[in-house]
Amino acid sequence: MINFRFHLISLIAVFLALAVGVVMGYGVLGQPTVDTLQNRIDNVEARANRIKAENNELRGENNRLSDSMKAVGTFAVTSRLDNSSVVPVAVRGVNEESVVDTVRLARDGGATAPGVIWLEKKWGLDNPDDVAELAAIVGTQSTTRASVRDAAARALATRLSSGPAAGAKTDLLAELADAKFLALDEVDGVRFDPATFDGRGSARSVQLLIGGTDASVPAARSTVPLARALVALSVPVVVADAWREVEGGPGRGAGLEEILGDEQLRSAVATLDDLDLPDGPLTTVLVLGDRVGQGVIGHYGIGTGADHAMPEWWDV
Repeated sequence: MINFRFHLISLIAVFLALAVGVVMGYGVLGQPTVDTLQNRIDNVEARANRIKAENNELRGENNRLSDSMKAVGTFAVTSRLDNSSVVPVAVRGVNEESVVDTVRLARDGGATAPGVIWLEKKWGLDNPDDVAELAAIVGTQSTTRASVRDAAARALATRLSSGPAAGAKTDLLAELADAKFLALDEVDGVRFDPATFDGRGSARSVQLLIGGTDASVPAARSTVPLARALVALSVPVVVADAWREVEGGPGRGAGLEEILGDEQLRSAVATLDDLDLPDGPLTTVLVLGDRVGQGVIGHYGIGTGADHAMPEWWDV
């Protein structure tokens, strides 16, 4: 018969075994394990601190490079765009600071640059109502997305290169802006007035198109059709791409693949794939100057398809 003494002895034995196990575990295994874990934590913290310091140093260096590029930019672009007209057409989503810096630098180079034309997300024609509305504005009987988009690209290219349509009651730019297909943004207080904007007002005119990784409308539906329409009108064209690294995303230069892969466009359109870099706006203005001033059609940057890093800015 099991009595209370048996239970008591059993409980004492269990607790004694637990106590011995805890003591032995800590003495034999605990301290080395704790030391190892602590060493690993110390190493991780030290590495994190080194990375943080390196990032701060790189960030500071990037800021210094940006300041240096802005300081040298005005000198580098002097007279590059004298008597020229430049109006960037950028796809919404692209970094606005890079686009605005390009306009400012183009002005420093002597260009007339009233502002920025932004193609809005609606230009992508993601729903049937947008297709019908855009078709009505540009006056096409087409009904498919691709055909309406091409008609709109031709109409916009004509407006940019030839000025307001004679006898038209309303200006195409104003209509497209009112319908939210595009926006006309001023830069540094210079008002972009479609009523007074005329692409024929300059002895030299060059069209800049800007897309990129963050563009709300992909290149195949924005910069490429517009570039093709401008080339058909014999307008000098430069297409710039602002890339951003995205995990699993496209590589640098991917936004220009369709242009570079088309022999007709490649031979007529100058490109650059690094508008996102500190020297991107400077490179863009140099490419614009070479395109309109000397007829040079190059492909610049550091990504796939680029032939040169940048034009030789000292060759003024």
